[in-house]
Amino acid sequence: MPFFRFTFLLSLLLLTACGSEQNDPYPRAERGQNILYSAFTERPKHLDPVQSYTEDEITFTAQIYEPPLQYHYLKRPYTLIPLTSDAVPAPRYYDDSGRELPATAPAEAIAHSVYEIRLRPGIRYQPHPAFASDATGQPLYRDLDSEQLRGIETIADFRMTASRELVADDYIYEIKRLAHPRLHSPIFGMMAERIVGLRELGAALQAEARTLPPDAWIDLDRFALSGVTRVDRHTYRITLRGKYPQFVYWLAMPFFAPVPREVDRFYHQPGMAAKNLTLDWYPVGTGPFMLTQNNPNSRMLLERNPNFHGEAYPCQGDPEDQTDGLLADCGKALPFIDQAVFSREKESIPYWNKFLQGYYDASGISSDSFDQAVRLGVGGDVQLSDEMRGKGIRLLTSVRASIFYMGFNMLDPV
Repeated sequence: MPFFRFTFLLSLLLLTACGSEQNDPYPRAERGQNILYSAFTERPKHLDPVQSYTEDEITFTAQIYEPPLQYHYLKRPYTLIPLTSDAVPAPRYYDDSGRELPATAPAEAIAHSVYEIRLRPGIRYQPHPAFASDATGQPLYRDLDSEQLRGIETIADFRMTASRELVADDYIYEIKRLAHPRLHSPIFGMMAERIVGLRELGAALQAEARTLPPDAWIDLDRFALSGVTRVDRHTYRITLRGKYPQFVYWLAMPFFAPVPREVDRFYHQPGMAAKNLTLDWYPVGTGPFMLTQNNPNSRMLLERNPNFHGEAYPCQGDPEDQTDGLLADCGKALPFIDQAVFSREKESIPYWNKFLQGYYDASGISSDSFDQAVRLGVGGDVQLSDEMRGKGIRLLTSVRASIFYMGFNMLDPV
C-alpha cells in the first residue's frame, strides 16, 4: 500500500518517536524534511522480483515494484484491491472442449481458468538509463564496452535517463523470467504446474542456455509462452490448468511485477555484473520510491519517484481505525515522505538503544528490552511503561499471521 508501502509488519509491537533537536544525530540540513530513518538487520539477497522472496527484501521491493494487485492498507481480513490494474480480475472457467462454464461449476469439470488483467494507462517508470535513447530512437546505452564503462560504478554515474509508459508486455516478460534457467525463481516449479506452457518454456530456455556463454543475454521475446498472451497494449491474459483460486493472491507479489525487456537487456551487457550493475542490485519500477543508494552492509536510500502515478490514502477501514486516528489522512496524496534512510543494524540491542537516542523513527521491541518498554495490564493488554511515555514514544500494536512448529525425535531413547 501507499505511504510507505509495507506489505509486511516490522514487528508485533512498533514504537515511534522523534529525537530532540539537541540530540539529533543527523545533519542540520535534514531537519524538518520528510525523511524516515529506519534500519534493517539482514542484508537483502535479491532485489530482482523473479527471485526475491524474503521479509528483509520486501522492505525495499514493495516500494519500487508494482504488481497488478495490492492489499488494502486497513481492511481486515486482508482484502485485495487494484494497484496498476483497473480491477481485481475474476477468472473465467472452461472445460476440455473450450466451452465456458459458470462460476459455480465443480472444480473437476474445469480444465482451464483464464484471468484477464487490464492496466490503467499512463503509469510511468522511474527515470533510468535503460530507457534513454538517441536522436534516432535507438537505446543510448546499448552495446557498451569496457572503455565506455570506465568511471561508471553506480547507476547514478550514467548521465542520461528517461522513462516510458508501463505496458502489458512488461508483465508478460517477467512471467517468462520465472522460467529462466539462470535465475532460479523459487516459485517456478509451483507455477509450472499451473500456468499453461511455462514448463515447456523452461525446457526451451534450458536448451538455449546450453548453447550460449554463461553471461549471455537471452531475449525472452523470441520464445512463446502459450498460457500468457497480450490482448492489447494495456491488457494481458493468463491461462491456468484447472481451478486455482489462490492465483489471484500471487498477483499481489513481486514475482508478478513488471520487468521491461530493455531493462533486462541493459543489465546484461558485458562488464555490468562485475560492477554490481544488475537488476538484483538496482531495481527498476513504477512504485512511489526508487533505490538510489545500495550499500547493503551499511546504508540503503529510497527516494521519491518523480514519475509516480499517485495514490490516495484510504478512507475506509475497521471501526477502531477511526478512533485510533488511522483515517485522519483520508484522501491525502501519497507518499507522505520524500526519503527513507535505512542503516544496517545486525543486533537488536544496539538497534533499540539507537532508537532511544533518536537515530531511528521506529523500532520493534526485542525480548531484552520488553520489560523496559511495556507493562502488561491485568487483562493482558499491553501498555507503554512510564519511562517510554515520558520520552514521547507511542505504541502501535498489530496482529499478523505466523506459523510455529516443534519437532520431536521420537527415535531418541531420551
